[in-house]
Amino acid sequence: MSKQESRSKKNIGIVLRRISFLLVLLLSIIFLVKIKPHVVSGESMLPTLRNKDRLFSMKNAEPTRYSLITFQPREKKYESYVKRVIGLPGDRIWLDQNTVYLNFQMAESNPTPPNEEHLSGVDLPDGTLKIRVSWEVAAQLEGLSTIPKDQFFVLGDNRRHSTDSRELGLIDKNKIEGVVTFRYYPLNRLGLIK
Repeated sequence: MSKQESRSKKNIGIVLRRISFLLVLLLSIIFLVKIKPHVVSGESMLPTLRNKDRLFSMKNAEPTRYSLITFQPREKKYESYVKRVIGLPGDRIWLDQNTVYLNFQMAESNPTPPNEEHLSGVDLPDGTLKIRVSWEVAAQLEGLSTIPKDQFFVLGDNRRHSTDSRELGLIDKNKIEGVVTFRYYPLNRLGLIK
């Protein structure tokens, strides 16, 4: 092998290392900008998620009904919760004292039942969810007939052990950190989250 061939192979090796470094750097930047890691704390999302599960959530992804989101609660700036989206902006809601009725299937032509109407089960429109909330949340929702723009109603899958919209109220879109897409730990449960 001549010296020129040796230099040529050496130069190709240097170029390949530089390209590899730039690719790793670019992927790292994209990862940091688009993806936020989250560690589950507690049992509020059992059986879907377990305590200490490690997740990736996509920043700036649009939440859809039943997707899992991570968000920062209003009063706890350094905490992050993961919950399931139950109510989207525009969904119909009404109150009966501290019970919220939520319906996303009602046609625009159907009137929203009036607040404080004490409807029986047979009077409720099909697809209506009945959710008991704290009195403070009931006061916040007073007078609303739909979930306002850029706000979401969320619940934990393990309802008995979850701090969610029943106590926190509606979640503002600007508090949402991301939509959960992937569990990367523990390895035996690695995979996409639906």
